[in-house]
Amino acid sequence: MAEDKARLRDEITLRREAGQSIADIAAAVGVNTSTASRWLREWGVEVGRREEARATNLWRPWTRDDIDFDLTIAERAAALGRSVSSVEECLRKYGSTKTNDPDLRRTR
Repeated sequence: MAEDKARLRDEITLRREAGQSIADIAAAVGVNTSTASRWLREWGVEVGRREEARATNLWRPWTRDDIDFDLTIAERAAALGRSVSSVEECLRKYGSTKTNDPDLRRTR
């Protein structure tokens, strides 16, 4: 049992140090996000601060150029430095109403 806990601690710590989100880590090991976060703090692993986690362009307004493109959603998100979900949301609000369009899919 102690060996299982040590292995779990090692896995969670390594995943976090590799840059994986706490939510993804928690899902992978089967615990609640708040539990994973608490364990990381108890173990002295940096969990990050909200200010550091925010995108640098969080409040930058969308432009028409951000919507009109020949790239997949994932490629556009990477080019803009935004998340895939934020690009999808922008398309739903200001661009195409169909995010399942072949031209608007996440990957090619």
